[in-house]
Amino acid sequence: MLRAKFAKAALLAALLIQVPLMAWAGDIEVRPGQNPAPQNLAPGSTLRLMPGRHTMPLHLSDLHGTAQAPIRITAEPGAVLDGWQDKAAGKFGPGSGILLEKSSDVVLEGLNITGFERGITLGSCRMITVRGNTITDVSNYGIMSYMSDAVSLLENRIERSRLEHGIYVSGAAKQILISKNIIRDTHINGIHVNGNVVAPVISGNTLERTGLYPTKEGGAGLTLIGGTTSPLVQGNHFKNIYGQGITLDAPNATVGDNTFESCAWSSILGLPHALNLHLTGNAFQDSKVIPLQLTAGIIPSLSASGNRFATNGPVCQENESHKTYLLKDWRGIGKDAP
Repeated sequence: MLRAKFAKAALLAALLIQVPLMAWAGDIEVRPGQNPAPQNLAPGSTLRLMPGRHTMPLHLSDLHGTAQAPIRITAEPGAVLDGWQDKAAGKFGPGSGILLEKSSDVVLEGLNITGFERGITLGSCRMITVRGNTITDVSNYGIMSYMSDAVSLLENRIERSRLEHGIYVSGAAKQILISKNIIRDTHINGIHVNGNVVAPVISGNTLERTGLYPTKEGGAGLTLIGGTTSPLVQGNHFKNIYGQGITLDAPNATVGDNTFESCAWSSILGLPHALNLHLTGNAFQDSKVIPLQLTAGIIPSLSASGNRFATNGPVCQENESHKTYLLKDWRGIGKDAP
């Protein structure tokens, strides 16, 4: 009888010991001043920043959820990941607010990040969703993804990138979706895709005042270069761009149903690798610039239909010779026929 009581007590104690261990592995609350840097979180776990100012960056690696039970990195209302070392002097915290490496099936959402060199960096990851975050006042990039596949960057707000871009995707990558983000006030590009990136989809984004902050640098709302192929650029709004709306040096691109409003240099700059470009249903609202600045060699393979031009002047200019095409000339070579 006594032995049975001891056995029951030992079992109860074991269960009590396991509860906090399981809670730590499954749901972590991080309070200001803490930096757990957890590894091996179980699928379905949540790491949650609690309200307050978090000054230490989160460096996370080897986190692996599943498609049905991703690991979530999120925040309670009032939680701010704040890297500023001296805001008045413009001294940013080094590195990234969140660095996630060698991980899969992770969701980062609802985070408020400010004052770092980079807001969120993904490296050598796959199946990552970055959704609904607010990233402000960074020195380099709001979100950077390199050598990562199946990355979805959705509904984020990125404002005030002092030296470079709002979103930067680099290295070999596939299944990249950049959608419904609001990106404002970048020194160079709003979105920069540079590398062997296959068939990225850039849709429904608002890109505003790029190439202007904190001084006029120039650049583009969107740049696709460096080996990128077959991008789909659909339904984006480019507004007050100090440069061109899109810099395109990628073959087999489809650029459709976008709105270009107040681009300083052109709406689309097409470079030599932009062969087989399809332009459909775009609204070129600028009346002070020539909407299309294209390398002559890409014009024969270009198809254009349903595009709307605001100007009675040239709609296209060849980059090398500066030969221009009025709308009637453009239609005369089989583009945007009525």
